Amino acid sequence: MNRYCLVLELKDEFIEPYCNIHRNPWPELLKAIKEGGAQELLIWNYNNFSIIYYECEDIDKLYEGLNKLEVTKKWNATVVPWFKKSLPADKDGKFRTCEKIFDLNQQIKGELKPY
Repeated sequence: MNRYCLVLELKDEFIEPYCNIHRNPWPELLKAIKEGGAQELLIWNYNNFSIIYYECEDIDKLYEGLNKLEVTKKWNATVVPWFKKSLPADKDGKFRTCEKIFDLNQQIKGELKPY
């Protein structure tokens, strides 16, 4: 299982609605995320930043499947305009996630895996 982290910057005027919609997510979206392969999804808010943590096999495959669903299209139509920049993806549509530079348990064993 891989671990991914994304950081998204919110427009100041949308911090409260963004936090509220995540405190009260749509049940059909929760089900889709879980069935799509996410073992864990945590989101924190810090000032105008959303810090998103996933545990899944492949975040790009997860979103490839999710983005085909109407519930995801509706969710994205709602929340994506609240970000200062579009979702962090490269020219091929693959997610650009945070680079992991430290992992206590791995590095105790003398290794550092990317996810």
